[in-house]
Order: sequence, then C-alpha cells, then structure tokens
Amino acid sequence: MIDDFRRLDRELEKLRKKIKGLEDYKVSSEVFDKSTLLTLYYLANKGYIDILDGVIKTGKEANVFFGEGRDGEELAVKIHRVTTGDYKSFLKYIEGDPRFRDIKKSRRRVIYTWVRKEYVNLRRAREAKVRVPEAVAYRNNVLIMRFIGKDRIPAPMLKEYEMKDPEAMLEEILKQAGRLYRKAHLVHADLSEYNILVHRGRPVIIDLSQAVVREHPHADAFLHRDVSNLVRFFRDYVEITEEEVYGRITGGRAWNT
Repeated sequence: MIDDFRRLDRELEKLRKKIKGLEDYKVSSEVFDKSTLLTLYYLANKGYIDILDGVIKTGKEANVFFGEGRDGEELAVKIHRVTTGDYKSFLKYIEGDPRFRDIKKSRRRVIYTWVRKEYVNLRRAREAKVRVPEAVAYRNNVLIMRFIGKDRIPAPMLKEYEMKDPEAMLEEILKQAGRLYRKAHLVHADLSEYNILVHRGRPVIIDLSQAVVREHPHADAFLHRDVSNLVRFFRDYVEITEEEVYGRITGGRAWNT
C-alpha cells in the first residue's frame, strides 16, 4: 500500500511538471490541490489530455487553461476551485432542475454537479445545432472542451470584437439563442457580450454551467435577463426592442414584465 502511494506521488509530480505557464503561485495552489491533480491524472490516463500550457481565462470560481491532447489537439480545460468561491450561488440554477434532484449540498458535491451540468448542457445544445464548444469529457471539478480559437489564440469575446455588420451579428445570435430555447429547451441564464465568442466571424455561445431547462421555475425570469443584456449591448448599433428579441428567441411568445 505504501509503495502504491509513493508511485502515485511520483506520477502526480510528473503531472505537475506538465502544467506550464503558472508563474502565479496563488493560482497554482488554489486550483491544483491534490484532488484536482488526481482528477487530471485520471483524465490523462484515459487519453483525454496530455498537457496544460498556460491560462486562457481566470475567474472567481474557475480558471480555463489551454491544453493539448495526445495527438496535439487544442483543448480548453476548465477547472473549478474546490476550496474557494461562492458555491452557494450555484444552487439557484441547480435547484428546480429535474435533472439534478436530491444533490448533497456540500461545497464539493455542488461544484461537481455544476461541472456535470455544463457538460450535459453543452452536449444538449450541440445536438440542437447550437454553436457552442464541443464537450470532450468531465470528471469532478474538471471539464474538457475543444478550444475555440486558432494557433493557441482564443477567439475574442463579443465585447472585444469590432463588428463590421452588427445587424447580421445580432441576427445570428438570435438564431443560436432561439435554437437553444426552442430545440434544446434551455435558457442560458447569463447571456451577454462576455459569454459570446466570435470565431471566424460567427458567434459561439459559451459558459453554459448555469443554463436551465425551460421547466425550471425561474427560466422565464432568466430569459428576460438574457434578452435585456442583448438589447443593452446592441442598442448602440441596431434598433431593437426587448419585446422583439424575446419573441424572436421564443418563437412568438409575448414579453411580459
């Protein structure tokens, strides 16, 4: 048994050496605790990931790292912090979702459910032909997706993108949001210029961890918020109303405040 632990420690040390670009010790110590390293070790042994090479995005609850598969495939690896972050804020998006009944409300279990939720939401959205990242695998607090970008350069957020044709961009976003709502039966619940990337001139909706099914008791309130965010961002470029955007996404339902 002791030999097994020593072997595992040696393997985890090898894994640490494959995590590059982490000059910030605070980020490293918060994100790569032993349980996370064990999770990455499992995913590496399953062939999903070979190396982590730098941070793409940092956040309060999670960091996204650039990764490579064994064949050099570019990946985005989203790792949620287990020891820090306001995990209780996740509950309003989990409770009321019939897919995740009776979860234990410990910090670790809520975060693991949050990651699984994003994985199944991404798969569900892809099946409905929504432009979202392709989910590759998940385990515990780690989600692996296909990288959105080129040559290790991530696609810009809509917030940062210089639109040549704002009306066409809005039209495409409404098309994707409509598919998400009417075909995948999901409401994003945090849709804004910060959660839409622009890749090859077309929008890609990201960060679906908080997305809820349409049966969720707060789904319509979340949808109203998404609509308001889109109208707020595009009102400087396009003449559009909340009523119109809501109707376009839902397929003709009336906007009720």
